[in-house]
Amino acid sequence: MTSIDTAFVLLGLLLIAALVAMRAKCPPPVVFAAFGIACGLGWHLVPALPPVRVPPDLVLLIFLPPLLVTAAYELPLASLRRNLWPIAMLAVGLVLATMLLGAGIGHFLAGLPWAAAFVLGAVIAPPDPVAATAVAGRTGLPHRLVVILEGEGLINDAIAIVAYSVALQAAVTGEFTWGGAALDFLRESVIGITLGFVVGWAAMQLRMRVNDVSMNVGVSFATPYLAYHLADRAGGSGVLAVVTLGFVLRHYAARVPSAAARLAARTAWGAFRYATTALLFFLLGLLLGEISIGWPGWAIFWSGLALAVATSVLRLCWMWTVPRVAMSINPGHPSSTWQEQAVLGWAGMRGVVSLALALALPMTLETGDVRTTIIFMTFMVIFVTLLLQGATLLPLIRWLGAGDTERARRDETEARARAGEAGERAIREHWESGAISARGERLAQRVARGSVGIACAGSPLESDEKSLLLDALDAQRVEVARLRDDDRLGESLTERLETEIDIDDMVVFGEAERLTGAKND
Repeated sequence: MTSIDTAFVLLGLLLIAALVAMRAKCPPPVVFAAFGIACGLGWHLVPALPPVRVPPDLVLLIFLPPLLVTAAYELPLASLRRNLWPIAMLAVGLVLATMLLGAGIGHFLAGLPWAAAFVLGAVIAPPDPVAATAVAGRTGLPHRLVVILEGEGLINDAIAIVAYSVALQAAVTGEFTWGGAALDFLRESVIGITLGFVVGWAAMQLRMRVNDVSMNVGVSFATPYLAYHLADRAGGSGVLAVVTLGFVLRHYAARVPSAAARLAARTAWGAFRYATTALLFFLLGLLLGEISIGWPGWAIFWSGLALAVATSVLRLCWMWTVPRVAMSINPGHPSSTWQEQAVLGWAGMRGVVSLALALALPMTLETGDVRTTIIFMTFMVIFVTLLLQGATLLPLIRWLGAGDTERARRDETEARARAGEAGERAIREHWESGAISARGERLAQRVARGSVGIACAGSPLESDEKSLLLDALDAQRVEVARLRDDDRLGESLTERLETEIDIDDMVVFGEAERLTGAKND
């Protein structure tokens, strides 16, 4: 069987897993991982199927840019700033504590050299919020809690991966000094952030001047990979470059003049992110199943299990103690209930990033089975946390009463009402004198009722009304973004409303008319 045949077999299995995930009650990442494990256990039973091999030098380049840029793009910056204190405690303090814990267990229990043990600690340090936020969307978890999970997942990825690169360099070269590591960390951070901002700004300047939809979407896809590669070649952090890029793209997103381009890019990126996440979790399960066949010994198994349990216990203890200490230092910050702290503590599943880092380990670490040990222990942590915590997080949220299943419906009702009011105000403010024509009055009332505006589905308008409705749509877009930044809308609902507004823009005005400057002040 050729490699192309194998790729089609994997694609078929992935499609079956996607169909199962659509009907399962568990978060999709858990389903993909479980399905992959089952396939991996049976993979070796078919002689015609070759072992699954993923080139280490391509793993980070292929998978990380799309996952990180979409995560940064979807994170509201205003909410991130408000919740920076709890996010920093999780994304900085807990990640470094987990890294030290993982290094200690890797050295004393698994017998890894200290440099390799720190690589293991960096690999398993960042929790993956994909499954956690997927559950949050189903249970109506408070938006502030979801932002904390997403912000933690984004920032801890950046910190852990930079630490991973420093530790990996020490493991490969055998040279390590704390001063040198600190300088490397600072240098990679500055170069990565700078290049991410420059590439993002240049890409958005191009997209704001290119009216072709295909070209616009193509630029949006190429930009994350370009930023990652340039930063990596310049000796900086590709991860920080991509994260910075995501923030820049979100800041300028509304300035892309073509509603069709915004809609196409949003749809394409949603599908691409889903496919990338599904493929990574499926590969995770597949490789877990295969690795379990080549048994590394009970000592490594118990070390991996101890590491998985220790990381989960550390996170739970951290959530029960550190927030209380932080509140005593900063009493003005919003506090969390014990139920919310329990949910945050149990939402520390490892997944995509840890898997990508483990698979990216160079083959030069094979000496003394160091690479195999790190990969197996990482897989143990992912297996235990993802399947155990991921499968039980939803029941835990319901049992603790931390979610509100009616939250999404109320949020949508409020968002549509406020967007209608914003659109109505925009129309009435069009006349500086305060006098509004009878036709404008009727249009303002229709926008307020929602019969025109969000999801207007192409209601017929007179030519002079189109200019007014364009103002109303812009006001609705701003209002939806404000509600999102105020933690009153989740990202899923925000994206749906923004999509409806862009569809209205295209249907009511026609994309060609919008691009030729049909808006009249």
